[in-house]
Amino acid sequence: MPLFSAKLDYALRAVVELALQPADRACQSREIAAAQDIRGPYLDQILAALKRQGIVRSIRGAGGGYALARSPRKITVGDVVRALVGEHLLIGASAAKVDPASPGSGYTIRKYEEEVENRLKAILDSTTLEDLAARKQSLDDSLSLMPGI
Repeated sequence: MPLFSAKLDYALRAVVELALQPADRACQSREIAAAQDIRGPYLDQILAALKRQGIVRSIRGAGGGYALARSPRKITVGDVVRALVGEHLLIGASAAKVDPASPGSGYTIRKYEEEVENRLKAILDSTTLEDLAARKQSLDDSLSLMPGI
């Protein structure tokens, strides 16, 4: 299963949409679904998972909806990925430990897999939702005849 599955793609689109909103504005899931072309029921499942992990919060009542639980500068892509995928991104949690003295290349390969996993986590943790929102805004501005509007 690819790391960047449709579920993770939709989750990242949803939280970037929330990051682009004013801090005092909640966004209803149907607004996010329409803006990002995501099926509503599927988005509701994703938002529920993100809420359980403290990435988003829900606000009840008139003007309610979803908002980021923290500032977009304090939420990393890694936070979102772990909320949906778990702690082990490439190497399964049940992967067997390999003895360095065992015959074959198992230990060498396992150590390489761990190195790749650690590098991937570092990349994901170095990018914030604020960074992605800025990229989105920059792209929108470059496609607009009147940037910033």
